[in-house]
Amino acid sequence: MKIDDLKNKKIAILGFGKEGRSSLSFLQSLGISDITILDKEISEGIEKISGINYISGNRYLSDLSKYDYIIKSPGISPFHKKIAEVKHKLISQTQIFSENYTGKIIGITGTKGKSTVATLLYTMLKAAGYDTVLVGNIGAPVLDEIDLLSHEVHDFVVYEMSSYMLQDFIPNLYIGYFNNVYPCHLDWHTSLEIYKNAKKNIVKGATISVIQEEFKEEFSEINKKNIIYFDGDQKYKYIEAGFYIGNELVFGTDEIGLKGEHNKKNILGVITILDVILQDSKNISKLLHDILPKFKGLPHRIEIIGEYEGIIFVDDAIATTPESTIAAIKSFDGPIQTLFLGGEDSGFDFKTIRETILRSNIQNIIGFPDTSEKIFPEILHRDYEVPFEMEIDGMILQFLKTRSMKSGVDFAYKTTFPGRVALLSCAAPSFSLWKNYIEKANEFRKEVVSY
Repeated sequence: MKIDDLKNKKIAILGFGKEGRSSLSFLQSLGISDITILDKEISEGIEKISGINYISGNRYLSDLSKYDYIIKSPGISPFHKKIAEVKHKLISQTQIFSENYTGKIIGITGTKGKSTVATLLYTMLKAAGYDTVLVGNIGAPVLDEIDLLSHEVHDFVVYEMSSYMLQDFIPNLYIGYFNNVYPCHLDWHTSLEIYKNAKKNIVKGATISVIQEEFKEEFSEINKKNIIYFDGDQKYKYIEAGFYIGNELVFGTDEIGLKGEHNKKNILGVITILDVILQDSKNISKLLHDILPKFKGLPHRIEIIGEYEGIIFVDDAIATTPESTIAAIKSFDGPIQTLFLGGEDSGFDFKTIRETILRSNIQNIIGFPDTSEKIFPEILHRDYEVPFEMEIDGMILQFLKTRSMKSGVDFAYKTTFPGRVALLSCAAPSFSLWKNYIEKANEFRKEVVSY
């Protein structure tokens, strides 16, 4: 898909959120006038855009075949029947950028940790003196950040790529980085296999691929050179003393500002990419010592929001899978007394959550719909009524099922001892009660501070 292929064509923009608005600006900069915006909701201010057609409400997917190209926003599933019928017409910002940009793109994906890896890598490359841009899931839409028409080129573009962006598309990359894969977004992708295959597309078109060793088996069918694995017994590993490139210690684990075993893997992934680029372990070591002690991570990711009445409240609202919540619990190694769980039912298996909760001596559990209906019986191995308390394996657990963040926070204040942690890490998507995880996090903070 070259830019010139778009000119003098009838184009639809499917979805008019942040990326859809960016796509409109890009098309207008090309002088394209035959543009139609398609969105189920009527977007604010859309009626003020002169010369643009828009279709909203129940009719927004009608007669898609009349367009030459449809620029689909990432959040809209291509598996909807009417959209699938015009699959050959679908394109995306990621595709337009990947197939027209001439510089080096580093694509980052993974169910967990991709935002942390992308941000830390971007920070490190900037500190090393490289002209670097951060785009994609965590940054601004790529066509807002980089002017393809002027042939703008940077040393590196760090592009955080979601499974939505990678579905049915293999991007042209300098480095394709694959962090991990766990069940997630199965309602959008329709199956775990389709989700995994979308994630794996990040390495198929990359000159160099960097993959966490634990997931090596996922790539056994891909016959490709220049695959670098990290962690395990590879060249890039960490042990108790710290992070190693070969036999050389480049950074000690006691100096990390980020919490959690999962973040050690994220850091090791960044070290691996830096070694591919810099090939200078001493320089990498200096960068790590300059940046890592001060790098505290991203908002809503095991973020300590404060100590109130002696209780440490932690916002991990980004944790929307059981694996993410388990990683958050393990990162505290003991002091969590109260845990907020539950959200939209995406078909996750919560057996491992039970094991982690009991091993970690968590005593108070606040459950939100819909998945509290699955999590509580899993923990108890029986039906239940809430609120109530019960002894399990010699430990008293208290439960509250609620639709109200205020009720949950009140319960946390009443049941959590000073010096212990109350953790918001729900192991499920937020959409059952909130627009997204950010809205949930903001409500949590508001109720904690105003109690």
